[in-house]
Amino acid sequence: MDSNKILIGFAVVIVALLASPIVAKKMRADNPASTTANAPTAATGASQSAAGAAQASYPELKEPPLLNEANLIGTEWQILFEKYKVKVTIAAGGIAYATHPMAKALTGMDYVEGRWRLQYDKLFVNASLGGNELAIELRIAGPRVYSLDKKGKPTEVKRF
Repeated sequence: MDSNKILIGFAVVIVALLASPIVAKKMRADNPASTTANAPTAATGASQSAAGAAQASYPELKEPPLLNEANLIGTEWQILFEKYKVKVTIAAGGIAYATHPMAKALTGMDYVEGRWRLQYDKLFVNASLGGNELAIELRIAGPRVYSLDKKGKPTEVKRF
């Protein structure tokens, strides 16, 4: 009698394990808000979900990037950072130079040196100013660069 209980318990566990993917798939199909396209996971984060939503709803971001590390070096861009127009020059070795008329008053130098890196269609630029870390993430689509607002709406970054 005890062996029958063990066999029945084992069978229930096996059926539950085999049925769990089917049940989970059915639950995801019934609840569209839980699909990976609409809701971020803990690993992706909210900023990536906003960027993913932006790429889905803005056709200009769907173009594959034509700018790469080789042809970005030596370019200059006018980036809007916290309501200030900052000229960013992309230099070799992952170095970026940000210039603004107020830079000399704040730092005593004509520019602020920072770093940049490229990850397929994402251009990351960061610098340290007065102990504060300043960072911006840009998107490359075709030959153009875009900044994304908090809602994921792209604004084209002007090239000098």
